[in-house]
Amino acid sequence: AAIDVTDIESAQGELERQSSAYDRTLDRVETAVAIFNPDHRLAFYNAAFAKLWSFDTDWLSTPPSDSVILDRLREIGVLEPVVNPRDWKAQILACYQTGAPLDDTWNLTDGRILHVMAEQRPDGGVTFLFADETERLALESRYNALIDVQRETLDSLKEGVAVFGTNGRLKLFNKAYCSIWQMQARRLAELPHVGEVIAAAQTLHPDNDTWL
Repeated sequence: AAIDVTDIESAQGELERQSSAYDRTLDRVETAVAIFNPDHRLAFYNAAFAKLWSFDTDWLSTPPSDSVILDRLREIGVLEPVVNPRDWKAQILACYQTGAPLDDTWNLTDGRILHVMAEQRPDGGVTFLFADETERLALESRYNALIDVQRETLDSLKEGVAVFGTNGRLKLFNKAYCSIWQMQARRLAELPHVGEVIAAAQTLHPDNDTWL
């Protein structure tokens, strides 16, 4: 008996080519990716994952389980101590049983801050994503500090000041502005559009030519 398996072989070859292209794409992204099979064994990782944790690629090819990897991270002192490591690990790996995605933040001992996400795969395995948020959060912190300084400076002025962004929405305002135009700071804190601000100001100064 003979069975024509040409279509099967072609489909298998196409699947392997697509899988290889997918793996190469993941190797180019900065987010660390680790995929575990239903047996909790590491099935795939990208270059960013090995670099993030300084893992030896030979050790990763063994392949270790997700539990072993978490234990290794605690042993080398990368993760901050927790009160109950067993409960912490169970929480991280709960998506295998519950199917509920994980969304967590890890503060590493070297000062880095990671956004950790995990989601169950159709085959029962789990994909973990580790995004380094350190630089973004630092920039956000510096930006907020700058805004606070600007706001304090504006509040010290007797003149009313309102700053609008390129999208036409209010970005900054001072107490004098609220007092002059009798507007509630709570309303302005919602960052209304310049059209709404003008409409409110026109109740005190209805001259349309002024607002053109």
